[in-house]
Amino acid sequence: MKSCTICGAELAPLAKLEFCRSCRTKLTQIRYYEKHKDKLSDYQREYREKHRAWINAKAKERRKKNPPEHSPGKLYYRKMRGLPLYGPIKKRKNGEGSIDYQGYKTITVKGHPNQMDLKGRIREHVYVMSQYLGRPLKTKTESVHHKNGIRTDNRIENLELWHRGQPPGQRLEDKVNWAIEFLKEYGYTVDK
Repeated sequence: MKSCTICGAELAPLAKLEFCRSCRTKLTQIRYYEKHKDKLSDYQREYREKHRAWINAKAKERRKKNPPEHSPGKLYYRKMRGLPLYGPIKKRKNGEGSIDYQGYKTITVKGHPNQMDLKGRIREHVYVMSQYLGRPLKTKTESVHHKNGIRTDNRIENLELWHRGQPPGQRLEDKVNWAIEFLKEYGYTVDK
C-alpha cells in the first residue's frame, strides 16, 4: 500500500505521485508564493490600503454578530454546561462557594489547616465539622460522612466524623495497644 511521504496518508493503489491531494496543493501554493513573493506582498499591501474602509466595516459587523464574550470557545463552554448561549453568565457572590468535580461544595477559608491548596479552598463539610469540634481534622485518619448521601447538604445534623485508621498488626496485643492509643487520643481514660 502506498502512502504520502509528507503526512503518511494512504494513497490509491494506482497513484503516480508520492503525495496526497492536500499535500500537493500545499506544496503548489508554497512554490507559487516563493516564486512571486515580491509581487504578492505589494499586491496585498495595495489591496489593504485601497479597501481599508470596507475591511474595517466587515470586521465591525462580524464583532457585532459575535462579540468577544460569545467567542466559539465560550459558546462551547456554555453549551456543554447547559448555560444560556447568549447573555451574561451569572457570577457567584463572595462566600457562596462552588461545586467541585466530585460533587462537594468548596469554599475559600485562607489559613485553615485543612485547606486543599494554596488558594485556601476547603470542602464545606470538612470546615463545618472542624468548627463543630473546635479543632482541625486529622487528615490521615479522619473523614466526614454525609448521613443522607447528599454531598451538598452540609448541616451538622447530617454529618458524621469517621475514623479510618487501622492497627498495622494482626496479633491480639497489637490491636489492644492500638485500641488503647485510639481511646486516649479522643480523650477517654482506659483502665486495664
